[in-house]
Amino acid sequence: MSINKKVLTLGTLIGIVLLLGILWKTQPSNAQSFQHPKPSPTPEILENGWYRFTDAEAGYSFDYPAGSLSISPSKNQGEKYNTLLIQFVEIEGKGYQGMILYVMPNPKKLSIDDFLLKEFGGKWSKKTPRPGLSTVDLGEHFTINGNPAIKTTLSDYIETGGPFSVFIQNGHRIISAGPMYGVMKSSEVAPETIELFMRILQTFRFYQ
Repeated sequence: MSINKKVLTLGTLIGIVLLLGILWKTQPSNAQSFQHPKPSPTPEILENGWYRFTDAEAGYSFDYPAGSLSISPSKNQGEKYNTLLIQFVEIEGKGYQGMILYVMPNPKKLSIDDFLLKEFGGKWSKKTPRPGLSTVDLGEHFTINGNPAIKTTLSDYIETGGPFSVFIQNGHRIISAGPMYGVMKSSEVAPETIELFMRILQTFRFYQ
């Protein structure tokens, strides 16, 4: 074989190898098709080993056991405060379990009863207050670190798919939170979810 032919053959082989390499790199990879969730916001680590999440703009913080939550903040256009979608990652065998929290402006600084009875408009349901309800009808009244709160089972005020919602008054804001489950991956809120939700609820602190 002449030198020219050897050079031509070698060049052809190199070209084929390079082409195969390019084609292999452009093929979709199964390993890259799974999109990992965004990491939770960096929490403050407390002396007892728990974590603390703080939303200074919305005026609250809460504590939770390390490794128990995956927190995803989001804000739709036109909204003033972040909504938190929180997955309880350590509750296994129950499908998707978690809680949701959002903050509504209360510019008139109404009491929590007046806000719910007169001006409540659900974030997703957009329901207007049902006429004829009294403060007693709303549900259980209690306080969380000195702030008035109501735990209600009225469907008018539940938007999370859970068994109840909790509304907390914080000056010119109303905080709403409740346990939830993923309807595509579970059939109900697990008792463990309610227990963890209530433990977290008692750690809330509020700022003006």
